[in-house]
Amino acid sequence: MKVLWICNVPIPEAKDVMGDEVEVRVSWLVGISKALRKKVDLYIGYPSFAHKEIAVGKGDQVTFVAIPRKTKDGTKFDPSMEEELVKVYGQINPDVIHVFGTEFPHSLSVIHASKKTNRQDHTVVSIQGLISMIARHYTGGIPEWVTHFYTIRDIIRHTNIRGAQKEFEKRGKYEIEALSEYRHVIGRTDWDKACVKMYHPDIQYHFNNEILRTSFYENDWTYENCTPHRIFLSQGGFPYKGFHRMIEALEIIKRKYPDVSLYITERDYVNPTGIKERLRLNSYQYYIRKLIRKKHLEENIHFLGTLNEGEMCRQYLMANVFVQPSAIENSPNSLGEAMLLGTPVVVSDVGGVKNMITHGEEGFVYQHDASYMIAYYVEQYFEMKDKAKDMTDRAKAHAKQIFDIEKNIDDLVAIYEEIC
Repeated sequence: MKVLWICNVPIPEAKDVMGDEVEVRVSWLVGISKALRKKVDLYIGYPSFAHKEIAVGKGDQVTFVAIPRKTKDGTKFDPSMEEELVKVYGQINPDVIHVFGTEFPHSLSVIHASKKTNRQDHTVVSIQGLISMIARHYTGGIPEWVTHFYTIRDIIRHTNIRGAQKEFEKRGKYEIEALSEYRHVIGRTDWDKACVKMYHPDIQYHFNNEILRTSFYENDWTYENCTPHRIFLSQGGFPYKGFHRMIEALEIIKRKYPDVSLYITERDYVNPTGIKERLRLNSYQYYIRKLIRKKHLEENIHFLGTLNEGEMCRQYLMANVFVQPSAIENSPNSLGEAMLLGTPVVVSDVGGVKNMITHGEEGFVYQHDASYMIAYYVEQYFEMKDKAKDMTDRAKAHAKQIFDIEKNIDDLVAIYEEIC
């Protein structure tokens, strides 16, 4: 069976094969591509501004296909993509076309090309996040003045938080249009099923869980090897990721645990070095810096920058608690990674989180805008010490079922066969 993937970005392996693509860090696509290429004839296509013509490169049991786009900004709709995709379909003649994500306008170009070539019944799209829904929660409860504030960087780029939210809304219109035309969709939570059925009641919904990165299957969290009172956040660059909520909670935690430390994978914009770094601040980063200084948390928060797979894994293992304070998620891989390692988890009750974790048995789930509850549950873990292992063992067992490599690959192949 010949399967053509259409991804938003290439997996890192493509850099060596294609030569001129920037290296990207993706999570579950790496693992699933390695497992799937042993079962199907796999082609991985991706939009590329670097190539003016369709380019093909052979990797390890996989073929990479760079699909030219004229617009450098992948968030903008590119009418030329449709015709390029038609050519790709003609060259490869795939049995199944599988699109990963609806967040970018090329997902609409894919289904248009499939309709043109009578492949609509053989095309399926996986839900990652839904940008039309994220747009509704984008500001994450930050003060109104922050959404309208402009830093120098925002002025230069002609956008601020409200402008970014409007851009999500614009891309969301392409997403909604695309979902109304697809006949097959792959999802994994009640939330994504509810959303796609709202946009297209008759779409055929296929269930398929994901696969995580290898390191997270091979390591185990223990209290003895973690750093007590250390908290880890995997991201916080957008308001809807809830970094500001965690800061509010940290102020409360610090009253009882003055040595509490928070580590986050963001660049340090609280103490930027040099004028250039200061000018890079956007309005949300400006607000975060202001909030941290107001609450005197400069010594408690540590910025890690961008981390690779191994470095991320180590952060989960060193943490006493992992917190995910988002205003919206589908089934966040970061939560899955923490559960699979057995790291204690505090997570907001949003999107598809209910399908991943049971409150009080496998971790703690709280109302997303109640930052005081983050503090309460984090302190619960601090007090539990090694007794948290009972709870995290249950989370780990559940995660092993959700992210079972063989089962999830077999389920995906079965979906492909059904579509064929």
